Amino acid sequence: MKKDDIDRVGFIQPIELKTFKGKTTYIMILVFMLLFSLIFIVPLCWMLLSAFKDTQEFLQIPPSLLPKKISLEKVKEVWTFANMGRTYICTLFMTAVAVLTMLISNGLAGYVLSRLKPKGSAVVKTIVLWTMMVPSTLSIAPKFMTFVDMPLIHVNLSNTYWPMWIMAGASAYYTLLFKNFFDGISSSLIEAAEVDGCSKLSIFFKIVLPLSKPIMITVAIFGIMGNWGTFFWPYLMIKDIELQPIGVRVFMLKEQLSVDRHLMVLVFAMIPPMIVFLFLQKRILGGLSGGVKG
Repeated sequence: MKKDDIDRVGFIQPIELKTFKGKTTYIMILVFMLLFSLIFIVPLCWMLLSAFKDTQEFLQIPPSLLPKKISLEKVKEVWTFANMGRTYICTLFMTAVAVLTMLISNGLAGYVLSRLKPKGSAVVKTIVLWTMMVPSTLSIAPKFMTFVDMPLIHVNLSNTYWPMWIMAGASAYYTLLFKNFFDGISSSLIEAAEVDGCSKLSIFFKIVLPLSKPIMITVAIFGIMGNWGTFFWPYLMIKDIELQPIGVRVFMLKEQLSVDRHLMVLVFAMIPPMIVFLFLQKRILGGLSGGVKG
């Protein structure tokens, strides 16, 4: 048996694939996974193909699978009408700052709960866990009242991206995700840095962060996927059309475009996060597997 086969660990061992039962089980699992993947692939393919149909062809009975012709002129017209260039810029700006805030704020919070553990940190951790158990609908009204009249400074954050950035930087889930990863980092590395005279903040930026690339990439992917198409809070807070991100624009254009052209807008909306996920999907499991031992 080859060394690569010995190192492989899975549901079916390599030696079992040489038996009839093992081969049959493998084929059944493979067929099931292929059929299951069609649940996600078919709607995307249908939307992509239907976006290139004209309205008459889209509504015809019986429906056709492939468009009669692919018109790049239609793509240009929808892109221009929907002002997708500016929408992309606004969405990219909102998402980039939200992800950056998510990494810095939640990362520092997770580091404090994992390594610094000041007095009262156990209470803070419990409160963080409690906030995850509160239904999100119960916090809508308090959050909205806070954003339209910030306590102490009395500033209205409507028509800004600050509400989305604040919520991104105060995520209980990502704080605990960071904490779980930092718990797995070897204490000997932290102690060695302390002996060398590094401050707590220096240890975080010089020791912890370089070892935390997997979890940083994972949280960044989740942040991009979550913020790119977010709808509810941008729709609630941003009324200026020039500032609305793509999730809101897709909804607002529903009544202004025919169904086939609206599908084209949906295609524009889904392409960037799909590209990000396809190229970085292997990083997700690496970031969720824990810290660096040794």
